[in-house]
Amino acid sequence: MRKIIVMAVFACFAAMNVNAQTEVTESKNEKMLRLTKAADENPADWKAQFEVGRFLLDKENGVYNMSQAAKYYERLFPLATEYNREIPDSVICEAGSMLITAAADKKDFDKALFYIDEMLRAPKVGVEIKDEYLNVIDAWGIMYSMAKEDMLRSLAYMMDFRERLAKGNIPGIEYTDMTTILLFEQLMEKYRDMYGDKLIEVTLDNKKYILISEDDWNIEKPLMGWMKETEGNENSLYYCCDDGKVINDLHGQMEFNFKFDKDGIKPADTTNVRLVTVTPEHRQQMVEAYRKYMKKSKKNK
Repeated sequence: MRKIIVMAVFACFAAMNVNAQTEVTESKNEKMLRLTKAADENPADWKAQFEVGRFLLDKENGVYNMSQAAKYYERLFPLATEYNREIPDSVICEAGSMLITAAADKKDFDKALFYIDEMLRAPKVGVEIKDEYLNVIDAWGIMYSMAKEDMLRSLAYMMDFRERLAKGNIPGIEYTDMTTILLFEQLMEKYRDMYGDKLIEVTLDNKKYILISEDDWNIEKPLMGWMKETEGNENSLYYCCDDGKVINDLHGQMEFNFKFDKDGIKPADTTNVRLVTVTPEHRQQMVEAYRKYMKKSKKNK
């Protein structure tokens, strides 16, 4: 598969201010022990978790430890994102940014994406987060999903990002177009790999037929765009599996759906359509039948 590597860099800046020492004589290590003790003894106290997390991220303290700070932000995060009115939005954003950055720093993109999704979910449960910050979160989601080569997920973040930009009348959305089409292109490439060689089989009156032409699509092409309606094209054509004839007046409906239970996924009772793979020889027979039918149709016009 042709791969397109896209390098994207997004920046997020969080201003961090460290409170003054409680006592002039208190050493940095003593303060760290005091803060961590208070936070560990009161895990539901968001202020205690926040204070020690910030302290451990201040590189001037001489006790900088991102992994240890993440422990306290991880305690704070669920308290913040479950709509705790007491916790300022700025704290929520700082906690989310720190945890995402810490996970990405360890190349743990699954964990980073977990916190990204949690931050994007927070407004849905009532947490007020500014669009500017959510845009940054979506941008991170795009980047880290691409790092995992999960183009479908990356595209979902991109479309969420673009929708928010459009609603906010933010200028410059066109500069995201190139990345967007590359994501769509890679998604379509994945689609072609998964289903491009498939054909649509429909059962009507206990007979099986294979769709060989529909609007702009025909059997000589990969299975893409077959649902596109275009004015002026020929009717649907089907290849009868019993006698190899091409039929243009097949009556009935395509019905496809599925249901699932404890035993797995099953077709719905009315389903009469499925995707099938045929041998190259069988496909060539259908191609030749299609060409013969089209040649005859042109002569009769």
